[in-house]
Amino acid sequence: MRSLPPLNALRAFEAAARHQSFQLAANELHVTPTAISHQIRHLEELLGCALFQRRPRPVRLTSAGQQLFPALRDGLDRIATAVTAVRTATGRGPLIVTTTPAFASRWLIPRLGALREACGGCGLAVEASEAVLDLHAGEADFAIRYARSPDPELECHPLFRDRYVPVCSPALLRSGKLKTPADLANHTLIHFQWKREDPAAPTWRCWASHAQRLFPGAPLPDTDTGLRFSEENHAIEAALLGQGIALLSEVLVSQELTNGMLIRALDLPIDGMTFYAMYPADTSRRESIERLVDLIRGSHA
Repeated sequence: MRSLPPLNALRAFEAAARHQSFQLAANELHVTPTAISHQIRHLEELLGCALFQRRPRPVRLTSAGQQLFPALRDGLDRIATAVTAVRTATGRGPLIVTTTPAFASRWLIPRLGALREACGGCGLAVEASEAVLDLHAGEADFAIRYARSPDPELECHPLFRDRYVPVCSPALLRSGKLKTPADLANHTLIHFQWKREDPAAPTWRCWASHAQRLFPGAPLPDTDTGLRFSEENHAIEAALLGQGIALLSEVLVSQELTNGMLIRALDLPIDGMTFYAMYPADTSRRESIERLVDLIRGSHA
């Protein structure tokens, strides 16, 4: 029996060694630099040796890291190549779409029935992950990603532009919507952690900066207080349960806003990013993917 460390730890080390950067590895795998550091620390504990020299920056491989990296890199490359070859040869497996857990549960799964019909009988598999899977290596057939711009290495189609708006359960505002940003001071703010380091991410702090420009000199709520969650889905659930006001994606909570389970607490949105459908230009499953992309565009509530 092979004795191998956890795959997540190996992937984190390989990405960090290839980029010589925990930050760039985190961007590639769509996690935080802290998560990368924890995975590598765990791997070092299992191996009983250091893999990186962390000071001075940038990080550099130790002799043990230099020994492990090429074997791991080449092994992952061979696995990816074999997977691609098998899937291309058969062409009969399910169409694999990768996206974030929040988009999968809030937008994709409620519409799976219609989407499966568009696959032409080949089936549909959803890979919900914060990690950015390698489409060229065949880890998925196409991706729905939240980004500021298209990926130049993939064929990209914009699906819908997003905005973030303060929302809550209607039970929380029985007397009607809030009128000014200052009214938020009487309510609990619900936050969630962005998985990517992005100073322009649509957080409550970013929203407050936008509100300050529109209402100069007006009092604003303390955006450092409130309920905090590591996952966007949990922030949405907390808002649905009336535990406070959350700054949420209009795309992800479109059904809840339509059926009245959530309401816009204050008509003061800020811009988010764009949901893109992305896939390799040379994919053999282009026809099925394009049918799905067209249906997703037409299904947006």
